[in-house]
Amino acid sequence: MVIPPDAVVYVDSSVFVRSLMADESDHDQSGQSLASASGRLLTSAITQVEVAGALRAAATAGRVDDAARANLYNRVFGPSVAPLVLLATTAATVALATAIADRRPVRALDAVHIATALTGASEVSESGQLIFLTLDQRQADAARAEGLDVVVP
Repeated sequence: MVIPPDAVVYVDSSVFVRSLMADESDHDQSGQSLASASGRLLTSAITQVEVAGALRAAATAGRVDDAARANLYNRVFGPSVAPLVLLATTAATVALATAIADRRPVRALDAVHIATALTGASEVSESGQLIFLTLDQRQADAARAEGLDVVVP
């Protein structure tokens, strides 16, 4: 599925991390998908923690140094970056994520991302199409089963 130009795009942390790390197998596809999402970008506030943790792990493994790690983080969350809406994890989101985790074979944070897209993103995307962008096939399958339009780069 191609991302329509006016779509609101919920981005899972996997896409951000792989778009930042040049040695990741899906680096180019992730970057291209983000670049093609010319509409509004949304993600969960927990994505900041996931990206910071992934970049710390990359630094620990010697894949990036600390200066590069800070620069990579700021490519997504820095003040000069195009607007990215961070959606809060509310009690309603947690309740829905719990239900999703109960009925779908997904990890906990994957369920939180799906629930955030379903609850929070609907508030900002009252008109237009909402796309869920992820590199995790299991999460993509669960998101589709929950009624989201999914793109896997």
